Amino acid sequence: MLRDLDNTDWQGKKVLLSGSGNVAQYAALKVIELGGKVLTLSDSTGSLVATSESGFTPEDISKIADLKLQRKSLTAFDAGSSYKWHEGKRPWTLVPEADIALPSATQNEVSGEEAKALIMAGVRYVAEGSNMGSTQEAIDIFEASREAAKSSDSTKGVCFYAPGKAANAGGVAVSGLEMAQNSQRYSWTSEEVDGKLKEIMKTCCKLLHIYVECR
Repeated sequence: MLRDLDNTDWQGKKVLLSGSGNVAQYAALKVIELGGKVLTLSDSTGSLVATSESGFTPEDISKIADLKLQRKSLTAFDAGSSYKWHEGKRPWTLVPEADIALPSATQNEVSGEEAKALIMAGVRYVAEGSNMGSTQEAIDIFEASREAAKSSDSTKGVCFYAPGKAANAGGVAVSGLEMAQNSQRYSWTSEEVDGKLKEIMKTCCKLLHIYVECR
């Protein structure tokens, strides 16, 4: 998505993530691995926001994973001065500037007003890790920003939206890979699984492009 639309990558990108369960944890680790900066995580009680652009570290994510295994809230995380807690708030309006938003918590977690706030903050891409993470009003706002572009060469202010049906297909895809591995009595390494997953997600992206061009 980043490469095909803007010929860019994750390096240095400021990323807003919601949730702190499995989807959010692994999304955060992948963002960090690819060079991005995870600035937020959240749960049902509120949001944790990094006070510097360095964002969350893999060690932070590991500690949060341990807390979640104990069924504890993010309020139990020893944030120190590196993070600020926002009681009862979602992350979408809490950071003045960002590049990417990854809703990874629950259904309808991005409202129309929050979609406007993301665009105002400079968010260029929204990709859902959660199922139906954005309300219809939010989706309409994202799509309107794209349709308002004067040309393919002038896309300033556009926020590209990737629905969960495609963006979070990796979880189902890996389940399919696990079934194939078990039925054929294979034992793939994590690197092999990751490689197969990347090819599946590339195919999803290509099919989305084909669909959009045919509309």
